[in-house]
Amino acid sequence: MERIPLTASELIELANSRVLTLAATVRPDDRPHLSPTDFVTVEGIFYFGVDEATARYRNLKQNPAVTVMLVDGSKRQAILEGNAKFLDMKSGTAKRVLEAQKKKYGWVTDALAEFQLVKAFTWKAK
Repeated sequence: MERIPLTASELIELANSRVLTLAATVRPDDRPHLSPTDFVTVEGIFYFGVDEATARYRNLKQNPAVTVMLVDGSKRQAILEGNAKFLDMKSGTAKRVLEAQKKKYGWVTDALAEFQLVKAFTWKAK
């Protein structure tokens, strides 16, 4: 099967779809931690939710490095490497992201982070 990269607009569409989405963070002892995550785009910027009681939240507070994988079966996949920058939950941006999160998933998290993309590996089946 030939695979070709996703365009930027296809990546945004994938991020806004209900697909398997996983986030890998780094524990304080440098071991990896993998967990399912929500992932949305607002005005072309990627965001994900993080509940404060989770290992992912604690990991990102001490090391902002995160890799997100979006999987739509064997049709489309993306591995996105980047960093998390937590939002001020009282900001207008956080309000817009919470609205997008609620619309996509039906719930919201108590913390949000902007996903600052460093590198992307994407493909779709031809």
